[in-house]
Amino acid sequence: MVPGVTQVTDRLTRHDYFAAAMAILAEDGTAGLTTTRLCERLDVTRGSLYHHFGSGPAFHEALIDHWEHELVPALIAAIDSVEPRARIDLLQRLALHTDHDAEKAIRAWAHTNPAAAAALARVDAAREHALARAFVDVGIEPAAAATLARIGCSLLIGAQQLDDEIDHDRLGAVLAEYRTWIDARRNDT
Repeated sequence: MVPGVTQVTDRLTRHDYFAAAMAILAEDGTAGLTTTRLCERLDVTRGSLYHHFGSGPAFHEALIDHWEHELVPALIAAIDSVEPRARIDLLQRLALHTDHDAEKAIRAWAHTNPAAAAALARVDAAREHALARAFVDVGIEPAAAATLARIGCSLLIGAQQLDDEIDHDRLGAVLAEYRTWIDARRNDT
């Protein structure tokens, strides 16, 4: 069973397909995300998939759109809803515990799929902007906040790309060191 997938199997939603696809991406990357595999995962026919999306390529486009316009903005909105002092703590926890495997697969997909590449560029820019804004909100000067945000995004992307699997202890140590850089520049304490 896939986390986030509706229990009632006779009426799957588009969200159910997206949740299953993200799980497949996390497990097997883009090579594993076939219409056959997705339909097997959800125990449906290809006709069901085509009813919701029209075709395999249309599903892939819809998945990228869902990730860019629903999943990522919801996360950024949740971060923005937290008061500035707590936001830095939340960002650190999210960076450590995000679904790195699905994210890594989307980054790989962007090398061969122009729509995924464009969406990834926009998502990275939105995340970097949200991080810089969080730093400004705790009193870090805007130019330094922008630099720290770029460093933070680079650290996370680098951690995802360096190893086959994220070493959470090592990433935690990297994020703790990065946090000392941020805290040294904060002006809200």
